[in-house]
Amino acid sequence: MNENSRTIHDDVRQLAVELLEAGVGRRHLARELGVSDATARQWARAFVVGGAEAVLNAGSHRKVYDYETKLAAVKEHVERGKSVRDVMVKYQIPSESSLKAWCRAYRRDGAHALVNKRRGRKPRSSEESSS
Repeated sequence: MNENSRTIHDDVRQLAVELLEAGVGRRHLARELGVSDATARQWARAFVVGGAEAVLNAGSHRKVYDYETKLAAVKEHVERGKSVRDVMVKYQIPSESSLKAWCRAYRRDGAHALVNKRRGRKPRSSEESSS
């Protein structure tokens, strides 16, 4: 994405925040801004969870949640039947896709699937570095 389109996108997000603060619904938001219903829903949920900052900064940084938080959030939804939105608000998770991915992993592989795994290159062993 070039810098000009990023500026335009930021302007659209700012307008979205203003409309959400005014109390408009997601369908009206989508029509008014010319974005998809899915994007409007995502921004509306992020706004409920984290306010204007969650909408304006969405995707600019990744928060890492600890195992206990992920497990508690997943159990609220999967085992206790709480809605995705309610769980997002309770645990301050602005990303619906993160919560849904955790739920899929939990259903498929159990609680151990939620353990944070080290990312990136594996560290060099001491044997390799002495060669």
